[in-house]
Amino acid sequence: MKRVLTGSRGYSRLEIAFFVVLFALVGTLAVTKYLDISRDAKLAMEPGLIEGVRKGISEFAEEAKHRGDLTPYPPVLDHATLGDSGQRNLFFDRVLDKGVAVAGWTKTGTNEYRTPSGDIIVYNPNSGEFAPAGSHATPGNGESQSTQAAGD
Repeated sequence: MKRVLTGSRGYSRLEIAFFVVLFALVGTLAVTKYLDISRDAKLAMEPGLIEGVRKGISEFAEEAKHRGDLTPYPPVLDHATLGDSGQRNLFFDRVLDKGVAVAGWTKTGTNEYRTPSGDIIVYNPNSGEFAPAGSHATPGNGESQSTQAAGD
């Protein structure tokens, strides 16, 4: 009996092109889904970090009270330079143990920060408040708008 050999020894160009298009489509969907999850994760971390900083400010004030310091709140929250957070530019190292490098956060002023969602958060060293701009603080310097606002 003779064996019949066919001329097929692999995939045709059409099959290869089909697989390339299929993998490109699946890869694109996976990457866009990952980027969407990454942004959602940054936004979900934002309130937790803000509350962590507020707690750190409270703990700093409590320690200052026990030491007998006349200034209960730190004048600044960190030694970071203006710009994005990173391993060489840690944010909040005065009130958090080691500081943080969180993608999406930007220092825009001495006591002013932009969050990943685009909100501006201002620290007021007179009251210890770490809140969205306009709630009692003036963006850019972290000082209160007036003595009346600082006393609220």
